[in-house]
Amino acid sequence: MSAYQGWLLKFDGRIFPEKYIAHGSYNATPNQKQDEDSYQDGYGRLHRNVLPHTRSKIEWTTPFMHLDSKIDMQSYFPDRVTMEVEYWNDETNTYTKGTFYVPDIQFPYYDASGTDIRYNPIRIALIEY
Repeated sequence: MSAYQGWLLKFDGRIFPEKYIAHGSYNATPNQKQDEDSYQDGYGRLHRNVLPHTRSKIEWTTPFMHLDSKIDMQSYFPDRVTMEVEYWNDETNTYTKGTFYVPDIQFPYYDASGTDIRYNPIRIALIEY
């Protein structure tokens, strides 16, 4: 039986609504290996120094959204510098916790009126420390 419980992301224990993830846009690269001072010798052999800490990256785009929906979505990650995230890890097929940051976000307007802004899909990325 799978450990999957029907959600992909939690921020501070709050399940992130999938309505803020455009269909087919969610991408996760869990447990990325990190190297330090790896090199290729004169014979062409690669000598890797793989570090024990791995790093995950998660990214998606939102659907088209109105201003109120964008504000609600942002409430899940108000501190983009350091946040604890629990996420479905497809490499281990378990939920995993990690400390992530969100790089700068561009907010592309579709149009704006006197009372609302409509947004084109917004790219969100989470990168683990």
